[in-house]
Amino acid sequence: MLHHQKAEDGNGKLNRGVARHFALPEGDFDRWHYLTQVVQARAVAAGIEHWRAQWPVCAGTVVWQLNDCWPVSSWAAIDGDGRLKPLYHELRRVYADRLLTLQPQADGGPEAGGLVLAVVNQSATPWRTAVTLRRYEADGAVVRESVIDILAEPRSVTRLPVPADLLPAERSAKEFLVADADGLRAVHFAVPDKEFAYPRARFDVRLEPVAGRDDRVDVVVTAHTLVRDLLLQADRLGPEAVADCGLRTLLPGEETRIAVTGHGPVDADAVRAALFSADAA
Repeated sequence: MLHHQKAEDGNGKLNRGVARHFALPEGDFDRWHYLTQVVQARAVAAGIEHWRAQWPVCAGTVVWQLNDCWPVSSWAAIDGDGRLKPLYHELRRVYADRLLTLQPQADGGPEAGGLVLAVVNQSATPWRTAVTLRRYEADGAVVRESVIDILAEPRSVTRLPVPADLLPAERSAKEFLVADADGLRAVHFAVPDKEFAYPRARFDVRLEPVAGRDDRVDVVVTAHTLVRDLLLQADRLGPEAVADCGLRTLLPGEETRIAVTGHGPVDADAVRAALFSADAA
């Protein structure tokens, strides 16, 4: 790592970025590597979501950078060997025509200090949907729930204050907010990860072959607890292996399916060893 680290104080900068959000994992390079990827993906996504929520004041963003041409640590979303980082998948999510995002209310209005749900619709057709807002405790218990019917016109952003009774308590380390609509999800935690009372992540893993596709296997993960920013590092299953998604946050009882192609012989134990989450104890 240090041999390929060409940036001045490169690892120091990475460590300081991670330390703002997580406890630095001493002696665990694999987890450190995962956390640097999470911080990168979250940082870029946070900026893009902010500006997309400001349409039409802001009508576009420029990202540095898509890919790289040599084996170094960088802000590229695709590394020098063509492997897709979590950031790549986050860019696909945050630049999709339709996006949900929870943004701080900072315009000085009556809801200042709260949150705004921004429903971004840059498609050419109206988006009529029902957004489910849930306030959760860390153990997955629902504190309060509300369903809001929304119509977002084409090329527009609909902004709605989040009701006060759905907001996690200020600086709460035991509550979080989730917004869901049409398969899209936004989450809000009031404190950095290192301060949040995550339960030990528990989930089941099973592999499902795909008929007629010897080069593909589906990894199905079923969560028994909150599992934040679950990531399958597919290249641990083979140098050419690729997963079709990046970071995903699961609630207790939820299931996600990850398609993996280009892998060698794999079993559930190998896949589990390649799965990481922000809330791992």
